[in-house]
Amino acid sequence: MPVVISGVAIHIECPAWCTVDHAASSSLHLEDVRHESEHVDLKATVVGLPDDLLLFARLGQSLVSAKAYRTAPYLVLDGGDDADDLTLDNADEFADNLVAFATQIRELTRAARDGAQ
Repeated sequence: MPVVISGVAIHIECPAWCTVDHAASSSLHLEDVRHESEHVDLKATVVGLPDDLLLFARLGQSLVSAKAYRTAPYLVLDGGDDADDLTLDNADEFADNLVAFATQIRELTRAARDGAQ
């Protein structure tokens, strides 16, 4: 896919997960070009409010970066105020922690329901 850098079209290969239309955006520097996936959202329904976005995640990869890990695919976690980068291995570990957390939440709500009877 072509990307325009300072008015010059350069061809770059996008990973299958990249959803950025590089041809539609122009950058001044190669360092500004990065691949990004769609976001996946973690929401919660708070009492009396519409669904609240707690966290979203997306894949990222830079063509050039001072942070070497960013030239390989990585996961961005964004809670609104700040974002954190995770290597793919760290992202898998985080996903395992989320599954364990979800199990603990179910145990808490089950205990509350059982205790309310």
